[in-house]
Amino acid sequence: MTTLKQFNYLIRIVEEGGFIAAAEKLFIAQSALSRQIKLLEEEIGFEIFDRSDKKIKLTKAGQFFYLQVKNNLLNLNHIIENAREISSGLHRLIKVAHSSTISMSLEKVQLFDQVAKQQSINFEINNLSSEDQVLELLKGNIDIGFFRPPILNSMDGLSAVQLYDEPLYVAVHQDHHLAKATTVKIQQLEDEDFVSTPHAERGGLSYLVSNICLSAGFAPKKARVQSRKVSQLQLVAANIGICIVPAEFKNIVPEQVRLIALDIEQASSDVFMAWNSHADDAVVKCAKELVKCFQQ
Repeated sequence: MTTLKQFNYLIRIVEEGGFIAAAEKLFIAQSALSRQIKLLEEEIGFEIFDRSDKKIKLTKAGQFFYLQVKNNLLNLNHIIENAREISSGLHRLIKVAHSSTISMSLEKVQLFDQVAKQQSINFEINNLSSEDQVLELLKGNIDIGFFRPPILNSMDGLSAVQLYDEPLYVAVHQDHHLAKATTVKIQQLEDEDFVSTPHAERGGLSYLVSNICLSAGFAPKKARVQSRKVSQLQLVAANIGICIVPAEFKNIVPEQVRLIALDIEQASSDVFMAWNSHADDAVVKCAKELVKCFQQ
């Protein structure tokens, strides 16, 4: 069976111009080097070197083989090095997902960068619904998820930690009759059109808002155009309706939109982080460090 050592021998022979010089550089006997190349030729089924002249040279097939081996060996060495780093936990790619109602602010991105540097890992951050996060975490397709309860899917098999909670605000158009208010009671929104209402198979912020409305004795009315994502603020900016959003949306509010504090007990939204309970040590270590950073 061919080995990486034989490939490296071949490259050194060509680059040094012969077996004698290569053997000296490799600190092995010339006979041992010749035997390894002969074994390689027997394995691949053709001659690499033309030995008819005193000075050896590559055959036509040998020239092609040498160039391909050299090019691919560079890639293979890179692959091996990356695999070693993964084995030792270095530069491991941690796949992160967050629901659309969790803003990836500059402050949050800086926390990820801080943990990445501390643990010599890399992060890949994507957007995914809360329910899909649960499924992908259990399948092992993502490593860490960020979401807002409630979650309709079972979270058996996941470890979850509350990172923080934040107050809720009513987002209205600047021309709305409540735009100049400092606080709004939930009952004042009974006749308003909501641009974000729950999906039958989704939990999260819209589900929480619906429950708040129901506890006040009414169901949120659906606006003619809706979104359960950050784009719901654009719908408010177009004066299509209102929505209830967490405090961190202040950083992305369009200029036509005003945020008004919601005057109600427990008017807050929690943010949780979760990972697979059977995740490997690198993921668990990373998750615990993120929890520590977010909760500081």
